[in-house]
Amino acid sequence: MLELGLRLPADTQDRMREHAQHGATLLDVAIEDTERVWGWQDSSLSLPVLGTSGAQLWMKVRSRPVMDVIPKQWAGVAAAERIMSDSNLAVLRPVLVDQETWTGGGWAYQAELTSRLPVRAFSPSRVAPEWMADLPVAWWTNLRAALDGIQELASAELTAIAWQESAARSVGVVDPASWVPSHGDVCAANLGAADSDRPVLFDWDYLGLGPRYIDAAGLFLSSLDTPDVAARVRAHFGDQLDSPAGLYAQSVIAAHWTKRFKSGEHVDLGLTLRTYMRTIEEQAPLTADVGTTQRAT
Repeated sequence: MLELGLRLPADTQDRMREHAQHGATLLDVAIEDTERVWGWQDSSLSLPVLGTSGAQLWMKVRSRPVMDVIPKQWAGVAAAERIMSDSNLAVLRPVLVDQETWTGGGWAYQAELTSRLPVRAFSPSRVAPEWMADLPVAWWTNLRAALDGIQELASAELTAIAWQESAARSVGVVDPASWVPSHGDVCAANLGAADSDRPVLFDWDYLGLGPRYIDAAGLFLSSLDTPDVAARVRAHFGDQLDSPAGLYAQSVIAAHWTKRFKSGEHVDLGLTLRTYMRTIEEQAPLTADVGTTQRAT
């Protein structure tokens, strides 16, 4: 059994495995006991399943205390399906098949069934593997086109990505109503390659509105401790990263990461990120003007 992700307390693992089985029953699929992927902060369990016809699918089970507000990301994949079903973006993504929700033992659950792509994410964490720097130019070109295309999607049903709004307010007053559609979590853990030149984007939970170029900024800053990959990202997104909107987006991402460092997460990135951010502090326009003119930049 391959297990990926953060190690969880035994009782949490038992609870999630029990409810994954319940979710499989509701969705009429059978769990394959070959792999488990544990999500961030005990919030999810993902695993391969088989449909009644033998179709290879993927199931993600999310959980929250029943008294908590259900987070917006529970609706992200369904929103992506509605908004992107007719798009021609140069990127593959898992397709939503079905969803079920239920409660039990003081917890709320959602089981989400998607297609299973025959590729894996580049990394089990945000850390970019060194070989990403060797991906062909066409892959990077298509990723740039896809992230640009996401920003032009219909946005009427989307709302501000909560963690980005919180981080933005910590660096200046903003107007999220001016933000653009964003994937919300572009890093090595959510990227793959279907062939030599077609990117795959996993985990659309956070799909929502964010500052322009926030996805490029997130990919760049999360790759800083793999210098060759960061250099490759800059080679393909440098004009965006160096623009006023791009500098602002990097400041928003940096504020979010700094908060996570303080809670003990991803501290290995801390020194590299702080050193880099000091080099751009004087360039970054951390004002309301940038936050309220994203569409014009």
